[in-house]
This record gives sequence, structure tokens and C-alpha cells, in this order.
Amino acid sequence: MVMETLSERKRSLPVILRFIRVIFVLLLSVGVAIVLIRLKEKPKQQNIVKTPASVKIIEAQMVSKVMTVEAFGTVKPRTLVKVAAEVPGRIDYIHPSFIEGGQISKGDLLVRIDQRSYKLDRQSAQVKIRQAKTDIKSLKQDIDNLKSDMGLSQANVNLTKKEFERISALTKNQFASKTALDRAEQQYLQTKIAFQNIRNRMVMTRTMMEQREAALSMAKVNFEKADLAYQKARIVSPFDGWVLGKMLETGEYVNPGQVIGSIYEKDSFDVDISIPLENMKWINPILQKGQTPVAQVSIANFKGEDAYRWPAKVARFKANVDEKTRTLPMTLEINPADAKAKRNSLFDLKPGAFVKCTIQGTTYDNIFILPRYLLRAGDLLFVINDDHLKMKKVTVLRKFEDKVFISDGLKPGDKIISSPLPGALEGMPLTIKTNGK
Repeated sequence: MVMETLSERKRSLPVILRFIRVIFVLLLSVGVAIVLIRLKEKPKQQNIVKTPASVKIIEAQMVSKVMTVEAFGTVKPRTLVKVAAEVPGRIDYIHPSFIEGGQISKGDLLVRIDQRSYKLDRQSAQVKIRQAKTDIKSLKQDIDNLKSDMGLSQANVNLTKKEFERISALTKNQFASKTALDRAEQQYLQTKIAFQNIRNRMVMTRTMMEQREAALSMAKVNFEKADLAYQKARIVSPFDGWVLGKMLETGEYVNPGQVIGSIYEKDSFDVDISIPLENMKWINPILQKGQTPVAQVSIANFKGEDAYRWPAKVARFKANVDEKTRTLPMTLEINPADAKAKRNSLFDLKPGAFVKCTIQGTTYDNIFILPRYLLRAGDLLFVINDDHLKMKKVTVLRKFEDKVFISDGLKPGDKIISSPLPGALEGMPLTIKTNGK
């Protein structure tokens, strides 16, 4: 029993020592913490001073502004001609520049169809004209001869008549025989018949002359037809322009109406655009004065030196409003030749180019143009008045792209707040930033 008690005491002794070490560490930690707390400096009390919010401003300036209407469209030739054959035949010549993209001049021979048969028809018609003129000349000579014959025949009639009257008088006095009287009468009747024949032939010459004059007219018509066919075998350019396309080559046979290619006039283009009806109010005052709104056209998405602008004008409005978009279609006439300034564009204006069109409308004076983001909900602008916030109600004339046009509610020199102002309240104090600080 005594031995067991001693062993138990030996086992309980390390447990007590561990407990004492734990208590020592805890007491040491508490002591260090107390020392650190006492050594810590007490924070100094500071009074919070409220300072007004600092904002950036823009001073309102009154300006004059030309209202514009913008739209996009595709350039097309104003004069596009399809070169087609008017007479059948085989092509024996095509102008070297009559290829896609080739430049041609007014009067250039573009295409020639084999003219030999048409030349022969033309010569045949000329021969028929000469023959008809010869027939008329011959008939005129016959008429002159008939007139001479008629005069002689009339004289012969008069002569035989006198002879017949003389013999008749002698017969009554029995100085001439009955046979002499009959012979004189027969001669008289024969001369009358001869005169009548000549007279009838003379009357017929009128109809014959009409027939031969008609034959001459028909010969001239046939010549004109042959000459027209001869000329139509040559297709000449009616203007200075460019070749849009070619479909046939030299040696191919063409029929009347068959298209050989197409050309368009140089520096003569149109572009069809559509604008919303509400934008018409910006150009309507110009139209009411009977004037034509001018415009400018530039290649879409071109910038810098490449963004050249060509002069244009509103040529006409379409007769109806587009039912799908509710916009008014119109056509602008572009005249690149009117541009006097030297341009540095990637290429000259050509059909198919997608362009931006800017139509110049009426001019508004004494308005304010501001960045659109300055306009708050309810058409309000935040301004500084005596270092306090004032919310001004303004009249918006137009919102266009990133700008807003103000017509009323502002005065020149008003200080408009341009920086964000969360929690804005009417009358709150503000300060203006200077030099961006």
C-alpha cells in the first residue's frame, strides 16, 4: 500500500508543473498587454469642418448656328447609257478604251458594225434618186416639146379651118367640087384630132409629173433610211464619261437591241437619301423662300485629309413618304466638277460609293451649344449663382449627336457645372475649381 502511494505521487507531480507554467504565461501576457495599453498615446480630438463641393464650370456663350440634316446613301450615275446595237451585223471595231473602267470622250467611236452592206444600200438609194431626177427632167422636156407641138397644131387647125371655110364658100357658088370640100373637111378634122391628142397628152403630164416626183420622194426616203442604217452602224459617245462594263468583243454578231456595254457621264452623279419628317423643319424655311438647299457629300467613314467634301444640292423630293420607315425620300445632285479646291482623297467619286450627306438648313442666331451630357432630367442645367447651386429650366431647340442647342433659359456668362454632382440640392454651397484643382 505504501509502495502504490509513492508511485501515484510521482505521476501527479509533472501535471502540477505544467499547470503552473500555463498560469505563468497567462500572467505574463496580461502584464505585457497592460504595459502596452498604458504606453499608447491618446488620439487628439479634431473638429470636422464641412467644406463646399468643388466643381468645374463652362461659361455659356451665345453663337449663331446653321442647322444641318444628315443622311447616308449610295452614289449612282445621273446619266447611265446602255450601248446597244440598232442594226444587225458583225462588230469589226471596238474603241481601245471601251473596257470596264476606261475613260472616253465625247464623239469617240465606241463600236462599229460592218458597214459594207449598208454602204451598198446607201449607194443604191443614191442611184435611184438620180434616176428619179432624170425621169423628171425628161418629163419636163417632153412637156416643153408638147407645148411647142400644141402651138403648131393649133396653127394647123386654124389653117385647115380657113381652107375648109373657103372651099365651102366656093362650093355654094359651084366654083369647087364636092370632093374638094370633103377633102378640106377631112383635113380640118384630122388637125383637130391631132390637136386634141396633144392636148390630152399635155393634161396627162400633170399626173405623170406627180408620179415621178413621188418616186423621187420615195427614193430620198429610201436613201435617208439607208443612210440612217449606215450611220447607226457607228456608235459614238454622246458625252465625256467612263465605261461601266462591256459584254461583247470584236467579231461577234449582234442583233438590234442587243446590249454591247454601258457608259455613264463624267462628274454627274445623284444620291438618293431619306430623312425623318421631323427633320424637315430645319430646311423647310429655305424651301418656303423658293430656294434650293445646298449640301455636301463625303465618303462615309473617311477622316482627315481623305474626308473631302463634294458640293451638292437638293434636286427633288419623291412623291410619297416611305411607308416602312416614315421618312421622306429625296435626291441630291452631286457635281464634282464644281469643286475648286484640290482634294487629297483616296479616289474620285464613283458610282456605288457609300456617302454621308449633310444638308444645310436655316441659320439660328443667339443660341447656346453645350455638350449633351450637361442637360439633366427635365431639361435642367446646374449653374452656380453666388457660390450656390441653381437649377435652371431651359428650352431645348434641338438635340443633335453629342450636342444640345438651347434657345431660351440661359444668359451669356452663366456658369454651367460640367463635373458630376451627386446629391445635388437647390441652393447648396459650391466652389469653383481653378486650374483643374
